[in-house]
Amino acid sequence: TLITDCSFVSSITVTALFERSFRKQLITAILFPQNAKGEPVISPNGKYVVRLFLNGCFRKVEIDDYLPVSKAGQLLCSYSTDPNEFWVSLLEKAFLKVMGGYDFPGSTSCEDLHVLTGWIPERVGFHDNTGDLNVETLFFRLESGQEHGDCLITVASKEMSDEQADRVGLVSSHAYAVLRVVHVESQRFLLIKNPWAQKRWKGFIFNFYICDVYVYVYV
Repeated sequence: TLITDCSFVSSITVTALFERSFRKQLITAILFPQNAKGEPVISPNGKYVVRLFLNGCFRKVEIDDYLPVSKAGQLLCSYSTDPNEFWVSLLEKAFLKVMGGYDFPGSTSCEDLHVLTGWIPERVGFHDNTGDLNVETLFFRLESGQEHGDCLITVASKEMSDEQADRVGLVSSHAYAVLRVVHVESQRFLLIKNPWAQKRWKGFIFNFYICDVYVYVYV
């Protein structure tokens, strides 16, 4: 929670899920050095290159393996709960390097996933819906796209009071990764993950608390 890049962490969450679900490289393909199989490996000299889509094309961003830590030696950036996984912290460092550093003002998944993948972003807003949005059609489009690996999905919550946020278990003005889209009879569900790995949704109907859906379509 020290860095305001929840949308970026949500973005790498859905790309990692895509790799695991479809056995296709996406997020691991942008981190170097790699072995003969195209898999990222630990750099012997601590130097890494991350390929990011910036200003209309893929560019190389060079970083080292120095990361911010507290006096107690705890990482002050995003990291995996698996001590053998280093890629989360490295990708975040590369992304923040081109965004001005760890004192990051925040962005949206619409920007972040485009930088990570080059996939074409599409934003669907609920707060400014004039009645033209067919929620049912949108939902089944998301469900089909995720099932076939045609899209990556994140959502963002609207600005809420502390009371509203505590009641539903969502964080105000916050990005979430969408891990699964399913319907059961007439009920529609999104399985969402908080990139902070804390503060869970409490089971209320949250349609009124989600303001944006970000869809990233592979073309």
